[in-house]
Amino acid sequence: MTVPPRPARHPLDWYVEPTWTVRALMQMIALDPDYTIWDPCCGLGTIPAAFDAMGRKAFGSDIADRRIVGLEWPFWHMGEHDFLGEQRHMLEIEPLLSVVFNPPYSYEDDIAERCVRQALKVASGMVCALLPIRWRASEKRFGFLQEEFPPLEILEFCDRPSMPPGTALHDRDEQAGQLTAWKRGKTDYAWYVWDRHRPRPDTRSRLIPPRTRAQKIADREYDLRRVGALPQLELAA
Repeated sequence: MTVPPRPARHPLDWYVEPTWTVRALMQMIALDPDYTIWDPCCGLGTIPAAFDAMGRKAFGSDIADRRIVGLEWPFWHMGEHDFLGEQRHMLEIEPLLSVVFNPPYSYEDDIAERCVRQALKVASGMVCALLPIRWRASEKRFGFLQEEFPPLEILEFCDRPSMPPGTALHDRDEQAGQLTAWKRGKTDYAWYVWDRHRPRPDTRSRLIPPRTRAQKIADREYDLRRVGALPQLELAA
């Protein structure tokens, strides 16, 4: 059996989380409905779109324009913005703001920690960061995660989410001709959750339950349709 080559790494760590990972977060954590949700690394908008579908006020921005030609760019997109740059974004003045994002974590040293620190600086509510489980296993981050800003919770996925590069969402296996995006996860991920109202000295860990095989198929089809890799039929809620 020939294993297809892995797509080349994206130079800015643009990896697209599947929608089911955001829905899982919403099922596990009660984010205050009065708070605006901001994803400052939104890519194609998986996170704000998932919250918007649940009736939440959610917006996204990104360091680069990730639009796919032929797909509608939704109203919640708030333009290009460098989250770690000097210029402030208009969403930072929101009095009730939570940050939910899948930050970059490898193309620059400590970039994920820098992004999380910035999120903790601008958020008045919760900060939820989707990162590899191994991110916490670091000598350099011991002080940050144990002494400065212990997460309220770490929610570990039993299923491994597939995170394809944003440039590979339409790729197909050359032999089988099948789409490869979101097909099989290779890295263990977790949601790292902070609550600005409830600092916690001891982090609690929980498991996000696995999905059924039928749900995995439905979840993958949803995202393939969402990015136009499959025909744009009406997407299920």
